Amino acid sequence: MTKKNYYVTWNSGDSIELLPIKADSRTIQYEVEADRDEYEKLKLLIGKVNEKDVMQEHIFVRPFDETADDADKEKLKSDEKELFDYIQAIGTEKTKAHFQEMN
Repeated sequence: MTKKNYYVTWNSGDSIELLPIKADSRTIQYEVEADRDEYEKLKLLIGKVNEKDVMQEHIFVRPFDETADDADKEKLKSDEKELFDYIQAIGTEKTKAHFQEMN
């Protein structure tokens, strides 16, 4: 399968997007090389993180349930790790070098 370059972009800590072009230089971006299947998996992982990142409904539904909040935070942390691991796995050489510098 043919691979294309995409950019995983964090928008002001707000959400994560998968873009076909490099976005605003003020955002955090990781370049990846993905075929169709890898692209779909990456979209799925990004969706999982975006879905859990801001859970405003919990403020109103369970404002004082810290146990549930802690479980949500752990799940988000796990999903973020899975996403970062995948970005590193399919990342360009520049992206992989960035992750190696972080470790």
